[in-house]
Parts: sequence; C-alpha cells; structure tokens
Amino acid sequence: MPPEFNPNRFIALDLHGEHQHLDVTEMQPLLAALEKQQVQPNTPVLYTNRNDTILVFQTRHFALYNVLQSTDAISPWMATFCSVCNAGMSFSPIVDNVRYDFYGAGFYDAMTLLADKQTGSYWNHITGECIAGKMRGTRLHQLANLTHSTAEAVAKIHPQALLVISSLDAGRAPMNDFAEGLRTLPQPEWPPELHKTLDANMEDTRLPRLEMGLGIWTSKTAHFYPFKTINMLDNILFDEIDGERLLVYVDPETFTPSALFTDATSATWRGETLMLNNGQMIKDGSLVARGDILPTKRPLQLFQRWYGFSITFSGCKIYAAAGIPSASVSR
Repeated sequence: MPPEFNPNRFIALDLHGEHQHLDVTEMQPLLAALEKQQVQPNTPVLYTNRNDTILVFQTRHFALYNVLQSTDAISPWMATFCSVCNAGMSFSPIVDNVRYDFYGAGFYDAMTLLADKQTGSYWNHITGECIAGKMRGTRLHQLANLTHSTAEAVAKIHPQALLVISSLDAGRAPMNDFAEGLRTLPQPEWPPELHKTLDANMEDTRLPRLEMGLGIWTSKTAHFYPFKTINMLDNILFDEIDGERLLVYVDPETFTPSALFTDATSATWRGETLMLNNGQMIKDGSLVARGDILPTKRPLQLFQRWYGFSITFSGCKIYAAAGIPSASVSR
C-alpha cells in the first residue's frame, strides 16, 4: 500500500469549479498539420505509441489541464503530464471493467495529482497507483511513457503519426505560458504554496531539487542519469540494467536524452548520426542497419526533474562516471 496521504500537503486546482480535463475532439495526420501550419516544426510535443499508432500531443496543452482522455469506447486511454516535474505517462482508464474519468485535481509532492470523477480518489500521475480514497492501493494499467520531442522530429521518424486535437480554451493562454515557464526554465520560481506540498523527510538531496535528467525504471530497479553528466560524456554513455546493456544518448535534433537496450559496447558521433560498434546506427531517432529501421527495445523512461523521480522511486541509483564530480546540493 502507498504511504498515508497527508491532506495538509495537497493544493487543489479549481478553475471556476471545473475539473481540469481535456477530451480528444479529433485526430489528424501530423504531416498535414505541419503543412497547414497548425503546428510549427519546432513546436514541443509529447508522443506515445497506442496500438501501433503514434499519438502526438502539444506539450503546452497539458499546462493547465494535466490530463487528456480519449472518448474511444473500444480501446480507451488517457494521458497525463505535469509541467512542474516535466513527466508524463499514459494509462488505461479501465479498472475492473469500469471506465473512470480522470482529471488534474491539484498538486502533491510538487507534482500533478490525479483524481477520478466517479469516486474522488487520488492517483499518482507516474505510477498510476491510487494513494487515497475508495480506490486506494489500486493501480491503473500503464500503457507507455510520453516522450519529449518536436513536431518535425516526430514526423521524420513516424510519418503516419496522428496529432491529437483537444478543446483547449485559448483564453487561458497566459496561464499556459506560466506553466510552460515552470517546465522549461532551469531554475523556475515556484509559488510558495508549491513548496508546502513537499515532505522534507522524503526529499532526496543527493542532487539539486530541480536538476534535469533521464529517469529509467523496471520492475526491479530505477536509475537516474543527470543531463549534465550525459553532456560531459559527449552525450553518450553505457550502463547495465537488469543484466542488459543500456545506451543513453542525447538526440542531436531535440536535445532530449533517450535510452535503448543494445549489444553494442561503444559508440561515436558522425555528425548527427550515432555509430555503434555492432554495425548499427541511430539516425533521426531510429535504430538503423543496412538502411533498414530495426525494432528497438526501450525501457520505461522519463526526462524529468530529480525531485519528482527520486520521490516516486525512492532510493533510485544515480549514474556516476569516473572523473566527473558529483553535483553540489542546492534547493
């Protein structure tokens, strides 16, 4: 069971009594949206794979609402994203054959906290575990993580990708800009109330609170790779997780770290192509050999701030490279 929920550390979101939730109104080919300039090539997006279809979301659309849910009755899904910790996941909203409607209820541990309309229970937005209410201890079925990229980069790798269109209220653009600042600034100024949602006894101070990095987890372990460390290693590093070799690299087009499993033991950059010593290469975000795009095995991963990953995966390992000093702790 999850730790006891402390209501004194919860900040509720309430915009005129509305639940903070977006429904999918339509989906259209991403390439067509780019051609019509409905999105720009450098528009920040999040994408995920659903039933072999790549779904693409505009990152800023999560800034106010935090949850976007499909109206698909056959294969429903919902996606959630927190602009404060910069992490997002997708889940099935079905529990015991009952479909639940989710929304961003507020903040807890300085991260988005979900709630369902049917029972009012609270759910962790990364693990999908219910932490308080009637459904406490229940865990949503995790579909996939959301990956950071740009509209143009996704269209190159996945030309059949669909852009998800939602009923975003344009009148709330100023608040969207504020939330986007919380997500993108290296040291954003948090509102005082947000600090109060943290438990000082739970926070891991091995790294600065707002440090960005790639968090990776399996059913057995969790590892965090500080972005600065990956940069110092020429944007390439190898590690091992659950007995499998892992390659962590920074995509040269999106400047976002990513990871995949490989049998390669070394890699070098040739322009924007990463050449692996097993004859394969990573080009335009795809694993390629002899001109063919290969199936790629990737662990669950999130590019997010340290405090969010370390609270969610308590005691996680931090990658440390020989000769690179540990970061000093700052709040």
